[in-house]
Amino acid sequence: MECCKAIILKKNNYSDTQTIIHAYSLEKGYLSLISPSFFFKRKKHPVHLMQISEIEYSGNEKARLQKLHTISPLLNLPDLYFDIVKMNILLLWGEVLHLLLKNETKNEELFEFITHSVEYLNSATQGIGNFNLLFLYRLAGLVGYRINTASWREGYVFNINDGHFCPADNQPACISGPNTAMAIYKLCTCAVHEVKDIPLNQAARNILLDIIFLFYSTHLNINFNIKSIQVIREIFQE
Repeated sequence: MECCKAIILKKNNYSDTQTIIHAYSLEKGYLSLISPSFFFKRKKHPVHLMQISEIEYSGNEKARLQKLHTISPLLNLPDLYFDIVKMNILLLWGEVLHLLLKNETKNEELFEFITHSVEYLNSATQGIGNFNLLFLYRLAGLVGYRINTASWREGYVFNINDGHFCPADNQPACISGPNTAMAIYKLCTCAVHEVKDIPLNQAARNILLDIIFLFYSTHLNINFNIKSIQVIREIFQE
């Protein structure tokens, strides 16, 4: 029996009585676990997306699926699961992390970043749309593709291929204008409590969402065909 602290990323039905749970753990990195047939009949086993939990399972390094025994929530985050906007953000984060972290091993900094982001989202009352973007842009650095904020200058644009900011002239790989590049820079560098003050409307958020997913697709060869991306576009209409 092994025990770890983990974040629930995704659930899939395996059969009428069993579920596969994908999680990112502090101790082991990415895990896929299969529940026993009786597991979800017990009300004491609530499982929510992006829930920070203690998981007990039978470990087998050669097995694709680990045998789940128990899941116990470690934090009480009531606002996340009764707020439709926050719940849709969690759906997006879970899908993105599930795709990005499938081969990710132990990474304490990444785990703490995700955990603190979930806690902040639970308590946030303003700037939620901007914070969603902050999470997605800062996540890039923790999976090995950090945006080079030191290269930003006023009037520069963003180069999707190398993650640098550069002059606009003769840069075919640049997909942003100067204003969007400035917003990317602020999302990557501002204090978290200041993210609500970045002036972004619906159109600007949609552009920034497209850019970060194109950035991930370019560097990780992942197709983000995720329905929740469109939902996020719609719920932040102003």
